[in-house]
Amino acid sequence: IEGALLNFHEPYASSACELVTELVQYLTEREDVLPVETLSLLAGIVLDTKNFSVRTGARTFEAAAWLRKNGADTVAVKLLFQNDLHATLDRYQIIQHAELYRGNIALCCLDYTSDRIIAAQAADELLGIEDVDASFVFYYESSDVVAYSARSMGRINVQIIMEKLGGGGHLTMAGAQTKGCLLYTSPSPRDA
Repeated sequence: IEGALLNFHEPYASSACELVTELVQYLTEREDVLPVETLSLLAGIVLDTKNFSVRTGARTFEAAAWLRKNGADTVAVKLLFQNDLHATLDRYQIIQHAELYRGNIALCCLDYTSDRIIAAQAADELLGIEDVDASFVFYYESSDVVAYSARSMGRINVQIIMEKLGGGGHLTMAGAQTKGCLLYTSPSPRDA
């Protein structure tokens, strides 16, 4: 960005919301920060750190503490991330179709159209399985578009894998889309 008045680059920050919170602390008066702003910033940090479980450092917690002290309601943040029953059941249906590949990669290849957010949440949740280092959910976003949602605990770089499919992201969270191809779904061993 040319002509920027301020360049604040911190590679160890959990998210842009963490950086903005640090700036807000020093550039504004406490009473000028609205509760909706503190709530939004805390929600962004919670989202980007997967509820403080990845990419967190001492400064992440300091930013969250400052936001909490200045009006961010943690219960309201939790309510922002609630799903309805239908979405929750859809997510668990995806997880139910997952198979382990090489013992540490959870793969799920759906032969039906799925919602992008639900597929991404399922990929996130597959990382909760013991010994799983990465997860991939392949699904139809529409009749002629195949989408891929990839997640990692950091040992496997899913960004590089998704870049090979024309997508991108970063080390632990990436995705891609391809047009005009079909997914091959083999019968599950559980169905045999």
